[in-house]
Amino acid sequence: MADKELLELLRSIDISLQQIASSKSNGLTTAFVSRKSLAQRLGVPTVAIDRLVHQGVVSNGTSGLVEGRHYCKLNPSDNSTNAFLYDAAKVLQDAWSNFKDYEQKEPAN
Repeated sequence: MADKELLELLRSIDISLQQIASSKSNGLTTAFVSRKSLAQRLGVPTVAIDRLVHQGVVSNGTSGLVEGRHYCKLNPSDNSTNAFLYDAAKVLQDAWSNFKDYEQKEPAN
């Protein structure tokens, strides 16, 4: 297994363990991840995370990723999303909450 594949696998396991820990601690954040790790977990390019952060800023926190809930800045004056730390459990929880009643919906024929 190549080093890159191994790192991706370890990041995925790490985020999965964080989600389990978060679910057992009533949603209390236990760890944060990098933008790259979050993007890999979601299966999107890192630029998609940048777009979600921008959406959160322009929507005043009504959509997208919101500072203080989905991510935090290490340095308040640094606006580089690459330097932010993300709460993967909150991001994934809120993403699923957008699909309300998805289990009750009838499949399209």
